[in-house]
Amino acid sequence: MTRLSPAVDSSKKSFSPLRLGFFIGITVLLIAIFLLTRPADQAGMAGKGGKGKMANMPVPVVLGTVSVKSMPVQLRTIGNVESVSSVTIRPQIDGQITNIYFHEGAMVSKGQLLFTIDSQPVRASLAQAQAVVSKDQSLVAQAEANLVRDQAQVKQAKANLERDRAQLHYAQAQEKRFLDLLEQEFISRDQYEQAVATRRAAEATVQADRSEIQNAQALVRADYSAIESAKANVKADQAVVDSYRIRLNYASIRSPINGRTGSLKVHIGDTVKTNDTIMVSVDQINPIYVGFSIPEQSLKSVKFRAGEKNLPVTIKTREMPPTLMTGRVNFLENTVDTTTGTIRLKALFQNNNRLWPGQFVDVMLNLANEPNVVVIPLQAIQSGQQGDYVYVAQDNMTAQMRPVVVDRIVENLAVIRSGLQPGERIVTDGQFQLTPGSPIKVKS
Repeated sequence: MTRLSPAVDSSKKSFSPLRLGFFIGITVLLIAIFLLTRPADQAGMAGKGGKGKMANMPVPVVLGTVSVKSMPVQLRTIGNVESVSSVTIRPQIDGQITNIYFHEGAMVSKGQLLFTIDSQPVRASLAQAQAVVSKDQSLVAQAEANLVRDQAQVKQAKANLERDRAQLHYAQAQEKRFLDLLEQEFISRDQYEQAVATRRAAEATVQADRSEIQNAQALVRADYSAIESAKANVKADQAVVDSYRIRLNYASIRSPINGRTGSLKVHIGDTVKTNDTIMVSVDQINPIYVGFSIPEQSLKSVKFRAGEKNLPVTIKTREMPPTLMTGRVNFLENTVDTTTGTIRLKALFQNNNRLWPGQFVDVMLNLANEPNVVVIPLQAIQSGQQGDYVYVAQDNMTAQMRPVVVDRIVENLAVIRSGLQPGERIVTDGQFQLTPGSPIKVKS
């Protein structure tokens, strides 16, 4: 009989578990390498094809045109808003505050009542002064009455003088006639002596009349002096009355200007002192000043334009959104500040509570208009390591990077000194995706 055992044993020995496991591991490794390597190559090929396709796609952009226009020559600086007038309210009399007729920070108009101060002491003093004036006026009336009386006495004395002079002339004529009769022995000497005595009495009476006239005229002169003195007293005492009336008016404090009030420094019941206590401040803010300084190198241009009375100023506030306002220069300082080399200007603006004293603003002073300059929208300009540049759209719809020299910026326009020609088209939006030579398409 044939034994099969050895053959079976030999077959089991060739397919041992160790060999089988090794074979399976090698097979799995080869399959894994095949599967991992083939998708990677395909992905790489797909990526390369996609990248080349993307590089050839045009970039959507917005185009603008290089234009020529007149542009202002401006000086730009920082300005400070100032009140046209700022008034500090102080009392003109001593006293206690009885009423306040406004709220701090409120707008007030010229002549508006702000405060009242207790006026009773002033009223009492005024009444006393008025009584003194009345007394002096009565003295004036009395002196005038005395004048009238004494003037009448002067007239009477003059009338008496005329009468007595007539009697003197008659007595003198009688004496002469009696002398002739005595010489002719028609009368006695006693009769002649009586005529002489009558003439002498008449002379004495005339002399007395003259003295009476002089005395009456002296009284009249004294009356005139008394009247002038009494009137002077009336004027002096009336001045006292007027002074108290003014002080009485000071008891009511009114705003001297249109403006906005500041914070209250006093309250009802406080006692204030003349010209010592600060009560409130009022700032005129419409119109309002903006003060700013410019370099002295620009003084010639400013003086020329100021002579034309046509020096516009534009300001921009710093809040968001900013406010733009236009005014006119109406003040030019008469000296240059030697420490800074600048000169101070002020511009006047019509203000509707938009500007506030102390506020900082950006100032643009228009010195002239420069005609026929090349301008482009400001957003077209890009900045690089070599300076400013723009992208210019070529006829073949590719973007060319073009260096430019910017002279100045006026609002949203840039004035170009070199690098562009009028009529060229430039990229104003989408330039961040461009490289030199990139294809472009205009997006709507």
